[in-house]
Amino acid sequence: MQVLIHNASQILTMKRGLGRLKNISLLVEDGNIKRLGKIKPKANYRVIDAHGCVVMPGFVDSHTHLVFGGSREEEFAMRIKGMKYEAIARAGGGIASTVKKTSQADEETLFGLGRERIEKVTRHGTTTVEIKSGYGLLPETEYKMLHVIRRLKHRVPIDVVPTFLVHAVPGKIRRNDYMELVTDEMIPFVASRKLAVFCDVFCDRIAFSRKESKMILEAARDHDLKLKIHVDEFANIGGARLAAELKCTSADHLLVSTKRDVIAMKRSGVVPTLLPGTSVFLRLKDKPNIRAFRAARSEVAIASDFNPGSCMIYSMLKIVALACLSYGMHVEEALIGATRNGAKALGMFDRIGSIEEGKQADLVVLDVDNYMKIPYEFGEDIVRYTIKKGKIIWKR
Repeated sequence: MQVLIHNASQILTMKRGLGRLKNISLLVEDGNIKRLGKIKPKANYRVIDAHGCVVMPGFVDSHTHLVFGGSREEEFAMRIKGMKYEAIARAGGGIASTVKKTSQADEETLFGLGRERIEKVTRHGTTTVEIKSGYGLLPETEYKMLHVIRRLKHRVPIDVVPTFLVHAVPGKIRRNDYMELVTDEMIPFVASRKLAVFCDVFCDRIAFSRKESKMILEAARDHDLKLKIHVDEFANIGGARLAAELKCTSADHLLVSTKRDVIAMKRSGVVPTLLPGTSVFLRLKDKPNIRAFRAARSEVAIASDFNPGSCMIYSMLKIVALACLSYGMHVEEALIGATRNGAKALGMFDRIGSIEEGKQADLVVLDVDNYMKIPYEFGEDIVRYTIKKGKIIWKR
């Protein structure tokens, strides 16, 4: 089927910079972008009238923890009263709380919850989402989560990218024994059964040391998994430099990274991924050094980090607004980070993340006539259409 998106106020291609076009139509054929230009409607076209709208690539959410059991609203209330995230974690809350609830949930329950959440992100314009495990810790529940993510990949209308996350050391197991379990058993199992594309590790003072993180990621690389890493959220223990050393696809959080860290990542081709929703949700004082990223000409991605403990925001529209309001990113930087650079953070820019002839037709039609209104009107429901591979998967 040929679909013509006609009369848009603006088309943002994200090919080079924002790539703003006016008075241009977009023709889709067989799920791909066929042509941009002055195109007249024909009888055999399905025409989408985008009058007064901005058309842009579908949002790429390159960092989520979307599959989990239970909720943690009590911890949210405790943090509002002044209790720190790390103190809650050490008292048995945090990741451990979700691990318990996720392990108690059966696969069908987790699948149903995941599908409901993906329906929500679709309504907000997301067309590709990365989903991490990491709330199992031990093999049985980690594999259950990854099986759920694989089922979602084949049953939902958007692209799902699975990641095996080494999140924390479970209680009642020696640290060295757990490291051996991860590197010698879990990573080989995940890789051999193709349950994940990426391996990620939480490298911070409350999680894994730089040395431990390196061991985990090197084991993953030896089994042909691509690499991601959580770094510099609460403390700088050398995680960003490790990301550069290992040439990780992305390094995520980066609240306390130094200018030298930023330069090292840029030189190694690491995509820095910022998570402004988490900063707001946890009320963190540290903010990423946006000036350093600009000076290094880093291609910065932004993502939701949707999870039950530190960010229950799944709308990339709101994440774009928070990147501007909380981090001081320019509107253009935030939009590029949520599309083009998000695709690069997943190693998928050859297929998605920009509007170019021959690329997959992953698009969102927004009910605003100027791209600057996207974060400005972030409290409004502005998605008119979400389009995946040329098919309308959400229509308001």
